[in-house]
Amino acid sequence: MLTPTGAEYHLSGAEAMTDAGRPVHIEDVAHQLALINRFHGATSRPYSVAEHSLLCCDIAARLGRSAHVQMAALWHDAHECVTQDVSSPAKRAVNAVACAGGGISAWTLFEATHAKRFRRALGLETVFVTARAALHHIDLTALATERRDLTAYDPTLNQPWAVLHDEDPAERIEPITWVRLDSPERAAMTWQDWRQAFLDRFHTLQHAMQQPQGQGGMA
Repeated sequence: MLTPTGAEYHLSGAEAMTDAGRPVHIEDVAHQLALINRFHGATSRPYSVAEHSLLCCDIAARLGRSAHVQMAALWHDAHECVTQDVSSPAKRAVNAVACAGGGISAWTLFEATHAKRFRRALGLETVFVTARAALHHIDLTALATERRDLTAYDPTLNQPWAVLHDEDPAERIEPITWVRLDSPERAAMTWQDWRQAFLDRFHTLQHAMQQPQGQGGMA
């Protein structure tokens, strides 16, 4: 596929077996994620993967996590600039069809391959392993907030979301209270604004990660 900077990223074939055939540029990531809508567009306003990633980064910061973990939160969906943001129900459906046909969980394998490439490009493999549980909870907290503010979800009409533990009060993932995603200020921002915000946060965190251990550590 041709990226916004003119690079060629190979999703399959011999070239996809090498890092050179799968170039990772921050400009491409920020640009494409700012134009890809989450929830397949089933939201009250355009809501991009870039905005979601920034929300996850904000949550990590509010939790006092390190610059490395904040960067991982910002970068956790970076690979979607080449794989697209497929909704969780669609991913499960693709995996089920593939397995029913005698194959494997095709989407999971495809996505994981490219996710690893993007994480390795920033040297974040260790962070994604050691902070896996924290990053997963941050992602789900963002999801709960997005559902509350941007979707037509009605608990009296719609099925509970197992991923958010809706039916288990002790484990239920609650939305954050310190931001509203349906605010006029957020709605007024353009995709170019979110692209720039993503770039700005990336460079800020990149600088912080270069500080001595203890100032920008990996906790």
